[in-house]
Amino acid sequence: MSVILIGGTPGTGKTEVAKILGDRLDLQVISLGELALEADCVSSHDDERDTGVIDEDCLVSAIEGKILELDKEAIVEGHYIDLVPYSAVSHVFVLRTHPEVLKHRLMRRGWTMEKVAENVEAEVLGVCQLDAHESFGEEEVTDIDTTELSLSEVADMLQRSIRGDLEKTYIDWMTQLEEEGRLADFVQPEGIDGDFEI
Repeated sequence: MSVILIGGTPGTGKTEVAKILGDRLDLQVISLGELALEADCVSSHDDERDTGVIDEDCLVSAIEGKILELDKEAIVEGHYIDLVPYSAVSHVFVLRTHPEVLKHRLMRRGWTMEKVAENVEAEVLGVCQLDAHESFGEEEVTDIDTTELSLSEVADMLQRSIRGDLEKTYIDWMTQLEEEGRLADFVQPEGIDGDFEI
């Protein structure tokens, strides 16, 4: 069975958008974060980064097992979509959010400045996007800018793309921020901690 992948940096909306899309299309939603916990694939906790450390081999096995159980297409969402076998994938979406907006969202979660900075920097650098490109090929990945869209509107865009009614897009925050002279505000923790207020 094939799966629709929805990935992205924390705070881009992937979990909620996957739920909306799953309801609309009557598809099961598989959360890779939940699957990692259920399959006991969290090998340790990184206290400095305040995050679980995933045993990728364990998670790949769990993903493969879950896909084999499917009787129809499903949606897989999470930070580790690049671990899903290429042969099982029908569509790949990476949700992107402007770093300024993402910073606000993550700070509202009560995360430490270090964790916010790490995730905002990952969004600027396009880490999830690059991982998806390496695993599935750049031509197979569609970036969706969630910055100014509601979750429902993001789900609309995914549906349009699945139908073939939306051109593939590529988002490059690093170049945009460099051109604006603001790159250092987002890739250095002291820039994030500076003049920012909620």
